[in-house]
Amino acid sequence: MRLLSGALARTFLSALAGASIALLAAGFDPAQAHEGHDHADKPASGTGTLTSPRVVAVSESYQFVGIVEGEVLVVYLDRASDNEPVTTAAIDVTLDGETYKAELQKNGTYEVTAPILKRVGQIEVLVNIVDTGGTDLLVGALAIAPSAGPEATSASGLWSRLLQRIGIRTAPGGTATGALGLDAGQALILGGGVACIAVLGVVGIRRRRRHAVSIALLAVLLAVVLAATGQAHEGHDHGADVRASTGNSPQRRPDGTIFLPKPSQRLLEVRTSILKQQSATKAVRLAGRVAANPNFSGVVQSTISGRYEAPPGGVPPLGARVKAGDLLGQVTPAFASIDSSDMAQTLGDIEQKLSIARAKLARQEQLLRSNVVASALVDETRMEVDGLIKRRTDLLAARVRAEELRAPVDGVIAASRAVSGQVVSPSDRLLEIIDPSRVLIEALVFDQIDPDTVREASAAVSGNSTLELRLLGRSRALQQQYVLMQFEVVGAAGPLSIGLPVTVIARAGVPVSGIFVPRAALAQAPNGQTVVFEHKEPEVFVPRAVRTEPFDNETVLVTGGLEAGTKIVVRNAPLVNQVR
Repeated sequence: MRLLSGALARTFLSALAGASIALLAAGFDPAQAHEGHDHADKPASGTGTLTSPRVVAVSESYQFVGIVEGEVLVVYLDRASDNEPVTTAAIDVTLDGETYKAELQKNGTYEVTAPILKRVGQIEVLVNIVDTGGTDLLVGALAIAPSAGPEATSASGLWSRLLQRIGIRTAPGGTATGALGLDAGQALILGGGVACIAVLGVVGIRRRRRHAVSIALLAVLLAVVLAATGQAHEGHDHGADVRASTGNSPQRRPDGTIFLPKPSQRLLEVRTSILKQQSATKAVRLAGRVAANPNFSGVVQSTISGRYEAPPGGVPPLGARVKAGDLLGQVTPAFASIDSSDMAQTLGDIEQKLSIARAKLARQEQLLRSNVVASALVDETRMEVDGLIKRRTDLLAARVRAEELRAPVDGVIAASRAVSGQVVSPSDRLLEIIDPSRVLIEALVFDQIDPDTVREASAAVSGNSTLELRLLGRSRALQQQYVLMQFEVVGAAGPLSIGLPVTVIARAGVPVSGIFVPRAALAQAPNGQTVVFEHKEPEVFVPRAVRTEPFDNETVLVTGGLEAGTKIVVRNAPLVNQVR
């Protein structure tokens, strides 16, 4: 009877030891112990359970994205064609039949505050948009998942509280994890193995040394398991639990698509465009500058050397508007010493001749009374005296007569080098007058194009403004290895400064038909391919490999990979490409 009980005890202990080993082996999974490195298939992030609850609705005119933050629905409304934010619309949002008005915020978003957003389940969303372009109605659905906090009244909440009492914490998704990073199932299995070892230990003490070896082996196995479990995390501090992330940060999915939330799109100023078949002429960028129009500009100069004197109102300031004929100053002639000496000698000769002529006229007048001389001779002498008097008067006036400087055309003072009292010469340009609304554009052509093939041109100036140009002509002689082309601004040019550098875009050659995209829309994929990003969904961008050839400095011609009607990113595509 004792032998039978001993055999049964040994059989029981062996079974208990095997169960302990099985439980420990099942409770320890190196792949699962290394938290954050699950190699199993995962759902695509971005629109799965990792993101904040959101509602997405689109129409031909608008993209509507609403993100739930507590009991607030943050609304991002953009235009469907170019992804431009809309901030002028009146939005009414209906949640399960209850209507709320969306309030515009300073950052360009709208907000709806509704306690219903805290309710778990499916919420039907209707969006009524009233904008300057008309009205639109969008329909969507909002799924609110259960919160991750402890639920005292539910069975899962009680289970979580029980696990916490024994040192096992519960993840936000409802998965219990212990201090060793194990979930609830692994912790229970491991706990069962430890309990079996404890029972073996008690029996071993009772049996003394018979099962000491088995107990020692199980203890060593437990130590190895615990050590391996602890080392699975050594050197891998993941910070906060990844499963608790809201998932609202940009990320590239395993299939290559990019999830770019609306907040990030607003920050990066991502803009899109719908591709169309177009016909364009090849364009070339030329360096140019603004030049004065000779028909509407003038220069104020003196024809004599002298001293400049300002007009009664003073020297006209820069930018002052003047009219043709306005007095802009005068120049008093200045004489050299030799000129003064010659003038004095000439004046002396005139005075001498005048004295002789006057004496002769007096004698002839006396003889005329006695009828000794003819009256005609007296008249000739009188005319000689008058001529000498006039010559003396003109000579004296020439020493002090000033030359008046008057405006040759209507316009504004563009340059002024006149100072009261300065001595000027005939080569000095005292004032320059231009009409800033009627100027010319000069472009330098080296070997980019044949100047004779230019059909149309435009000029890009500062401030992102563009001027339409009409070709006037071009030089037939090289000037420092370039040909000078002259254009006239069509329409009102606006006030432009002479000498302002501009970029002339000249189009020449035969028109080409195809799909054109700006160079800013191209990016390089990690595999080296040239790609553009298709705006597939409001928050999803798909890289599309394309084949292009250069067209001009601004655009490229797409020869493969894209079709008309595709909406792609045309601004800040390289920033979208940086998302990993």
